[in-house]
Amino acid sequence: MSTKLFLKNILLNNTSQGLQFGSRWLFNITLINILSIHDYAIFSFVYSASNILMAFMPFGSPIFLINETQTIEKSKKTFLNSIYITSLIFIATLSLYFILTPFLEFVKGWDLLIYGIVLGFVLSLNLILFSFYKGAGDFLKELKAYIYFFLLLILFIGYLFLWENPVSNLHFIFLVLIAINLFVFLLSILLDRSILKDSSRKQSLSKENLKQSFLERKYFGYQDMVTALYTQSGMILLFYLLDTETYGYYRALFVIIAPVYLITVSMSQVVLSYLKKLSGKSLLKNFRKLQLYSFLVGFGILLLLYFFKDFIFQLIKVPSNDITLLAFVIVLVTALTRFVFANYEMLLIILDKQKFRFYIVFIVAIINIILVFMLLPKHGLIGAVSTNFFTYFALLVGLSYFTEKFLKLKGNSD
Repeated sequence: MSTKLFLKNILLNNTSQGLQFGSRWLFNITLINILSIHDYAIFSFVYSASNILMAFMPFGSPIFLINETQTIEKSKKTFLNSIYITSLIFIATLSLYFILTPFLEFVKGWDLLIYGIVLGFVLSLNLILFSFYKGAGDFLKELKAYIYFFLLLILFIGYLFLWENPVSNLHFIFLVLIAINLFVFLLSILLDRSILKDSSRKQSLSKENLKQSFLERKYFGYQDMVTALYTQSGMILLFYLLDTETYGYYRALFVIIAPVYLITVSMSQVVLSYLKKLSGKSLLKNFRKLQLYSFLVGFGILLLLYFFKDFIFQLIKVPSNDITLLAFVIVLVTALTRFVFANYEMLLIILDKQKFRFYIVFIVAIINIILVFMLLPKHGLIGAVSTNFFTYFALLVGLSYFTEKFLKLKGNSD
């Protein structure tokens, strides 16, 4: 892949992700302004559940598709297998919800959790489809789909802002979110119907084939699950461990930083698509270069956010005091670590070391849960954001240590 094509794909992918996450970011800002802190806390809790399920349901299919897909025509079966796997896990999750409801229906937030399950499934379908396009190097199709998504969500934001009596019904809000995401998926399929035309579709549904598909994605799936645990399980636990107001402020701070996380994900996806075609000294040289670019981009963005902190605090309606300012700085430093370790994760995949990637993230997920119970009781908001920092720093150390070790061994063997 030429540098020109790589930069083009970076631009297309960042634009797609920018439209998606940018509109979602504006949507969260809207909700912060029209909902009570209590309702926004509940919305954030359910949305975190959908994000966890978006990692669980595809069972590693997104990264697997980016890494394995060469062309759309040759990889239709892989795409369909991913859809089948996701659908099976969704059905199992939904069944479990209904089984547990008689016992847990009085738990805070349980009645709305079904929306998180359905939204998680629909988000998973879109994630699989667009990962498939990324793997094939067709970033333009994803961009077109997210243009539709952006326009629909902006219309909904306008409705929420301009309506004389602002809608604060969380049931209605989640139903519209599900409808918008499902529409984008179905429209994308309709505009590219050939993606579903696979002569081996019946074979794909066979028990043996599905079992093989699970095994192929095994470490990708385990990795995504434990990643979701260390990034989102804390959000779920905090909902019950913090008072509602503190939880609302915590989530509002991460709403501001969410677009930065998007950039790290977007850049690492293109890095994977680019580096997987290289080897030897060329792979190492380009990886070092991309790491430097990633760090500089991250540092520049986060420095800019710090200079505009007063405006940001007004925007998200968080009071500016010593505690919230310190929490904001910790959140920025935490985000910077992602710009470094995200590419290390992708390089481990290219080096076919998914097993080590899984082990590292699994250990970090356990550390995260331990830190939640250690820091929150005494330190509140500072403890909550510090949990994220220590977790991400541990992940950075683990990923960089093993990746550099494998790079050194590979360099010696070459």
